[in-house]
This record gives sequence, structure tokens and C-alpha cells, in this order.
Amino acid sequence: MQESYPVVGNVPTHILTWGKWIEESLGDHKEIVLCITGNPGLPGFYTKFLSTVHECLNKEMPVWVIGHAGHDEARDSPYKKPVPPIEKNEHLYNLQGQLQHKIDFIRKYVPADVKIHLIGHSIGCYLALELLKIPDISERIQHCYFLFPTIERMADARNGFILTKIINPIYRVVQWFYRCFALLPTIIKVWIIYCYFLVTGTPKHYLGTALKYTNPAVIDKVWFMALDEMEKVRNLDLNTIEQNKHRLKFYYGTTDGWVPVKYYKELRQKVPDADAELCTRKIEHAFVLRSAAQMGFMVGEWILKHRVVM
Repeated sequence: MQESYPVVGNVPTHILTWGKWIEESLGDHKEIVLCITGNPGLPGFYTKFLSTVHECLNKEMPVWVIGHAGHDEARDSPYKKPVPPIEKNEHLYNLQGQLQHKIDFIRKYVPADVKIHLIGHSIGCYLALELLKIPDISERIQHCYFLFPTIERMADARNGFILTKIINPIYRVVQWFYRCFALLPTIIKVWIIYCYFLVTGTPKHYLGTALKYTNPAVIDKVWFMALDEMEKVRNLDLNTIEQNKHRLKFYYGTTDGWVPVKYYKELRQKVPDADAELCTRKIEHAFVLRSAAQMGFMVGEWILKHRVVM
């Protein structure tokens, strides 16, 4: 695995790769796997999932993951460029800015003759669906795999209601709390996170990534994007789905507070021949925490079925 923070769309961006690094020549590789994360967009949470995908593909296809702009700040980076603050840079961190961020990345690092197997998780699915509307990007996309897709009516879901109606009105209090938490010594923060992981059954190897999520500048951007999602992700884009259904795979959960089962059922009614599957394993929306390997093998098998025939 390789990682760094190259500047994408004026923002140092956390990139992880398995196989070829983004700045290396892809040589004979004419396919890559690219994952767009959910929110928060910290690639560190996707290491087990994507390393499993890479293994499932016999390490023959490069696998890349791109974090969201501003969601992951490096203490030290060879690029030596600070992350722009959210003030006066809102256009970089809202939903449209995050979409442009992914467009800039693909245009800069993915050769025009290389096909992309595009994995979207949660809001990453919405961004992937939007990428299909952009001709020079769409023509590079071989297939899309939408995992627990938040592509419609986010504010109407249970978690959306909690976020907009309960947390948002008291957000100043929440903000005060996490800014105070950030002032604690690192050893105390690690201990608190570790205790939380023990209670929730979260693997302790995610401690380092979770610690990054205690940075107030990061949380501000995560929250800013989340509120924009509630406002912008409304009606299902049936037109784009119909036009691209031959290269879309949907995977819905049965215990998902962001995507209720009725969204899956309604999609099947509206697009009967869509490749949509309902999880029978009770995998959670945040599958990367406790079901990463299981999902990795599953997605790897899907990708093998849709490889480019040379």
C-alpha cells in the first residue's frame, strides 16, 4: 500500500493505492478500481476493505481510494501545502465542490484509455452517479458498484431526521464539545476512543484514523458537507439510472438508518431490471468498520465479472 497527500483541486488530498501509485505509469494496465468514500471521507477506514478487493483480483488491477477534500489533514506532507480553511472556500467543500474534486482527480491521474471500476459508498454513490453525466469521465467508467447508496431523500431517512431536526439545532453545543475534546492530551483522546471501540466492537487498528477525526477543522468540513447533502440529495435520478443501468450494481442494507428498505423496493418498482440486491447478512451502513473483508470479497467477485474483455 502507498499513500500521500497530493494536491487535487487546490486541496491536499489523502490517497491510498494498492498496486500502481497514481503518478506511476500504468503500463499495460487498462483497468483500475477507484473508490469514492462516504462521509466522513477518511480513506484510512477503507484499508481492510480495499486490500481485500485487491487480493480478490489477484493483485492484477490497481486499486485506489480518494478521500474527500478537507476531510483528512496530514501533519507532515511532502507537498507542503496547507489545507484551505472553510471560510471563503465553501465552494471547495460543499457537495458540488466534492464532485469537482473527483472530476479533477480523474482527469489528472486516470489516462483516457483506462477503464474505471467505480466503487461508491454512501454519498460516494451520489458522486459516482453524477460522474456518469460528464462525457469524458463517463466514457472511462466500466462499471459502478453502489454500496448502501445515499442517492435520494437523505433528510427523510431516520438518520437524516436526527441530523437535521435534533443535532443541527444544538450544533453550537456539539461544536463546543468537540473543540474542547481536541484540547485534551493525545494519550487521553486515544484512551477515550479505545474505550469506545471496545464497547462498539470496532477494530483497534482504526484508532489512528479515528484520531484524525478529532481535528475540529476536519469535523467542520464533514458537517458542512453533511448539511449540504441533506439539502441537495432529494429526488432519485431515474433518468441517469435508466441510461446506465447496464453498468450499475446497487447493494442495499436491511439495517440502514440512511437508506431504508423501502428505497430499495421503490427502485425495483421504478427500474425492474436494475441490478439491485438487498443484503441478507445484516451488514451495517458503515461496513468498513466490522464487515470490511466480507464486503471486499463480494465486491471483488463483482469486479471480476465485469472486467474489460481484451
